[in-house]
Amino acid sequence: MHLYVTGTPIGNLDDMTFRAIETLKNVDTILCEDTRTTRKLTNHFDIGTPLRSYHDFNKEEVEDFIIEEMKNGKTFALVSDAGMPVVSDPGFELIERMQREHMDYVVIPSASAFTMALVASGIPSYEFTYFGFLPKTGRKRKDKLKEIMNHPLTSVLYESPHKIKETITSIRDIDPDRNVSVSREITKKFEQHERAAAVEMTEMLEKEIPLKGEFVIVIEGAPEIEETFDMPVNAHIEQLIEEGMKTKQAIKTVADLRSLRKQDVYDEYHKK
Repeated sequence: MHLYVTGTPIGNLDDMTFRAIETLKNVDTILCEDTRTTRKLTNHFDIGTPLRSYHDFNKEEVEDFIIEEMKNGKTFALVSDAGMPVVSDPGFELIERMQREHMDYVVIPSASAFTMALVASGIPSYEFTYFGFLPKTGRKRKDKLKEIMNHPLTSVLYESPHKIKETITSIRDIDPDRNVSVSREITKKFEQHERAAAVEMTEMLEKEIPLKGEFVIVIEGAPEIEETFDMPVNAHIEQLIEEGMKTKQAIKTVADLRSLRKQDVYDEYHKK
C-alpha cells in the first residue's frame, strides 16, 4: 500500500489501536495537520517516524511531492489532529487523485466525535445527515441553519465553544420545542452529553454546560410539513422556500407530497 489513512484518538490516548500504532511506526512519513499536535501522539507511543505538514494551506503544493514519492516506493500515513482524517479535514483531494492514478490506499479506523455524539444523543439515528461546521458568519451561516432546521432527518454538526450559545439561540428562535443534544469533551475526563428542547438548552448553556472544548450538536429532524394542497403548486414551492428550503429541495418535496413527477413540478415552477 502507498497510503494509510489512519484514525487516531479524539481525546483519550487509550483509544489508540494496535493497528494504528504499528502503521505509524512502519510507514516512511506521517502526513499531519499540525506537527506539534501529532508529535505529542507519536512521542507517547514511542513512534519515531518523520512528520510532514499536510493541511488546507499547503495541500496543493505538497500533493505532487507525495504522489511522486509514492511512485518511487515510499509509504505515507495520513492523520488529522484527532479522529478520522478527511472528515471535515483535508485529504479527500489526495485520495481522489490516487484513485485516478490507480494507486493503493487503505483506511485504518478510529472513533469520530460526530458518531459518538449521535449515539449518545437519544435522538433517532437510523437516518441522519452530517453537516460539519456551519459557515463562520453572515447570510450563508443563517441560510445554512435554516436549511438544517427544515431538514427532515436528524442533523449533526460541529461548533466551537465561542459560538455554541449563538447557534443554540438561533435554533431556539426557529423552533423552541425542537429536541437538541449537545456533547462536549468526548472521551475526555469532563465528557458531557445533554439533551433538551432548544428553549431549555439555551438556559442550560448559561448554567450547566461549561463553554469549553469542541461541541457536537445533534438536532431532531423537522416535523412533517402539513399538506397544504389547497394552494397551487407554485405557491406551495414558494412557501417552502420562504421557510428556508433550497429551490431544488422544495420542488422535490412538493412533488413527493403531491405524488407528482418531479420533472412536471420543475417545469411548472420554471414557467413563471
